[in-house]
This record gives sequence, C-alpha cells and structure tokens, in this order.
Amino acid sequence: MDTLNNRSKYVLNSVVVYHIRLGVPIGSRTVTELGETGLSPATIRNVMADLEALGYLTHPHTSAGRIPTDKGYRFYVDQLLHEMLEPPARPIEWPKRPDGIADVLQNASRLLSDMTNYAGVASAPRLVQRTFKQIEFVGLRPRQVLAVFVSEEGLLHQTLFEVDRDVTVNELSAMSKYLNQRFAGLPLHTVKSQILQEMQDVKERYDSLLRQALQLGKRAIDTAADGELYLEGAANILTQANFDDFDEMKRLFKAFEEKYQLLKVLEHCAQTPGVQVYIGSENSALGTSICSLVASTYECDGRPIGSVGVIGPTRMDYSTVIPVVQAISQQLSHFFEERREGPGR
Repeated sequence: MDTLNNRSKYVLNSVVVYHIRLGVPIGSRTVTELGETGLSPATIRNVMADLEALGYLTHPHTSAGRIPTDKGYRFYVDQLLHEMLEPPARPIEWPKRPDGIADVLQNASRLLSDMTNYAGVASAPRLVQRTFKQIEFVGLRPRQVLAVFVSEEGLLHQTLFEVDRDVTVNELSAMSKYLNQRFAGLPLHTVKSQILQEMQDVKERYDSLLRQALQLGKRAIDTAADGELYLEGAANILTQANFDDFDEMKRLFKAFEEKYQLLKVLEHCAQTPGVQVYIGSENSALGTSICSLVASTYECDGRPIGSVGVIGPTRMDYSTVIPVVQAISQQLSHFFEERREGPGR
C-alpha cells in the first residue's frame, strides 16, 4: 500500500467520513467548510487529484466531487479508523433466559441489525470443530431411532434416522455405551476417522451390533456437522445501499435466501480470531462488489467456534459497526464459556 503524508491522510479521511455521513460525492469546498484545517479549497483539490491518481478516490462523471474507492475504504479502515472507534452508544440487552443456543444466535443477529441499521448475521458453531462428549440413541417407532449428540462445549444436536431393522432398548443402550466409552474427549474429526477405521475392522469380524453402533454414530456426527445461519434485517440494505445495478441486488439477495454461500463466508471468517473487514470487491463470495462485511469470531475455551457480522453498503459507518460487532462477539463468547462451565451443563 502507498505511503501517504499527513495532508493526504487528512483529506482522504475527510472524504470518507463526509461521504459516509452525507451519501454524496465530496468536493474540496465541503472539506474546507466542515473540517478544521487551514488548507485552501485549491490545495485540497490538488490533494484529491493525487489521491485519485493513486486509486484511493474516484468521481462520478456527473460530479466534480470525489467518493472513496474500495482501496480508499481499506486504507481508512486499516490506517485511520482506530483512533475514532468508541464503545456502542447504547447498552446491549440480551434475553434474560434465552431458550437455547438458537435463541441466543437469533437475538445476536437481530441486535446487530437493530444497532447498525444494516443486516446482521450469525453462524452457529460447527460441531465438527468440537469435542465428543456423549451420544444417546432412543427408539421412537419401529425402525426409527433418535440420536442425541452432545459436545464438550454444551452444544446439542438431535437427528432422526430410519434403520433397517427393529432395535431393542438394550441394544440402543449398548451402542451408546460403547461409543461414549470409546470416543469421549476426542475431537470430532478424530472420532470420524476412527469410526471409519473401526467400521472396516468390524466388517471383517461380522459383529452386527457394533457395526450398527458405528454406522449410527457416523451418521449422527455427519448430520451435526452442518452449520446453521441466522440472518436479520436484510431489507435494511435496500434503504442504505445504492443499487444502480439490479443484477448486483439479485445476486446479493440470492445469497441471503440460500444462506449456504453466506455461511461459508462466515465459517471462513471463523478461522481467524478477531474482527475482520471485507470491503466491496473483497466480497466476491457474496456475489456482489457493492457491500462490505464486518465480522468477528466468538470463542469457547480460547478457540473460535463461530462468527457474527454485519453486511451493509461499502459506505457503511465502520466506526459504529466495528465496535458493535466486537461487543456482541464478546457477549457470545461469554455465553458459551458460561454454558460450558455452568452447573449441570
């Protein structure tokens, strides 16, 4: 990235801040009138021209004013914004007695949307990243078994299976007992690989009950590995962003509707701790280049297990959004730590 002198940084910061606030191209006279500087409009125009030549600013054909490019926003976020970040303007109010993890994550996405006026998203922890604690099998109807899987972090997943024969209560209990004794405390990716190996060994020994236990265990873990996404306030983007390109809008809302691609983006964010900002063209996975994503991981036992974020126009108020995303991710980390350590959990 280019090295900018203090004058160029001041002008770039001014254009970004005023464009976010006003939503129009910013001219030199606006910077002069709103800013506290002794620079003349002519000097500011020259600096703007230099910034445009470097790719930080651009200007619409019908206007003499400038707007930031993705590169300009990136410099602003990485180099200029840290001095302006402040805690959220209003307290974050969580439900006093949340009805499980889904309720907490739905509330988190709603808070993100309400506090920023953009779209709020949250991804549930992927169980495949967690540690095996316990699995129980319950017979519901003939040839139908409910698998209840619990991770060490307190995450619960239930899956209903059809089986090829009736299974007795004693057989189901024996299957659960074997899997719990064999795999408790192991990471799920290790459990999956060991189950596959043992299925091959059991096949050679013709142990039908053990083979059924391993098959049900594998199916339960495979199903639980699928992530979930919570999205609130998608319609806010229509009132905030300038969708000149109808195709851009359709691609973005298709990603919202299908959720799969957005979930993949958040799961990628969860691989890196802390707050991350993806600006404009950096969001190709969302199918649009006119939006930004501010995301942050939440943790349990010092490890990232999921992400929350805000999606809005590239002209979003980063100085407000980043502290909100950070605060809510910290609240979620606290929730999952309490859930892991709390009595009876």
